[in-house]
Amino acid sequence: MTIEFLVPVILFLLSLAMRCGYERLKDSHRIDPESKPIFAAIVTVMCILWISWFNLCRLDPFQIQLPDSIRWFGFSIFAAGMVLAVGALIQLRGVENIHHLVTTGLFTKIRHPMYVGFIAWILGWSIFHSAIISLAIGLIGIVSVLWWRRLEEARLEVQFGASYQQYRLTTWF
Repeated sequence: MTIEFLVPVILFLLSLAMRCGYERLKDSHRIDPESKPIFAAIVTVMCILWISWFNLCRLDPFQIQLPDSIRWFGFSIFAAGMVLAVGALIQLRGVENIHHLVTTGLFTKIRHPMYVGFIAWILGWSIFHSAIISLAIGLIGIVSVLWWRRLEEARLEVQFGASYQQYRLTTWF
């Protein structure tokens, strides 16, 4: 493996660890998620995470030969993920400190379209680049996203109670 590949791997994994640490600290009420410096730091971490991910797949030294139809299917998964994640971001008008339950638009059928988008990015981009090692590393990212989702679900249930429980019954993921 080349240093050119290892740098985005390390950045991706460090960014995941930092985001997971942030979620643990937020969950234990040891940091204030409404703090602007903390918010700026976590947005920066997430930007580094995604930039490193997109480079990691492109630089993967163990790319296999996949038929173009499968590669472009991967790209369509990635593109759908982009639409979901960016659409959810626009609809929420932010990523943190949303003080109302959003149940319209993309959130009508999917509780966490941004997280579904992230998972689609990981899967689709690695398939598009035929990047086997990146896909294996990306599974760590997918597990992290699923964990973030679980923590968020618990927070939303406490914050919105029966309204959120009812909403969960009518939506996927």
